[in-house]
Amino acid sequence: MSDSQTTRKQINISSDHPSIAGHFPGNPVVPGVVILDHVRQCIEEWRHSSIEASSLKSVKFLSPLLMNEESMSDVSSQTLDIVLEEKKTIDSSPTTKIEFRCLQNDDLIAQGLWVLQANRSQ
Repeated sequence: MSDSQTTRKQINISSDHPSIAGHFPGNPVVPGVVILDHVRQCIEEWRHSSIEASSLKSVKFLSPLLMNEESMSDVSSQTLDIVLEEKKTIDSSPTTKIEFRCLQNDDLIAQGLWVLQANRSQ
């Protein structure tokens, strides 16, 4: 990842992730919280800091990230592209807005807005 205004990272979600077996047996789907945790990790890596003081202002799941043979070329993991874009604010707000998009084979499966609060200790 670079320190530019936009970044993209490819991640793999393993089919042996502990949440997959129970969500849903016979038709496994990656839970939204697992996808969002990967988004959070990508933001922290890109920003080089923890995003503890933040809020998820919006998120929309547009299609499921399936973990079955029909949707996967490699049944041991599922690939997801996460695109992050920092949005500049017009006011002097101490927040940073990060729009995110999650893509599977260039199909949009989730999108949202994460708002980071300025570090109060600075």
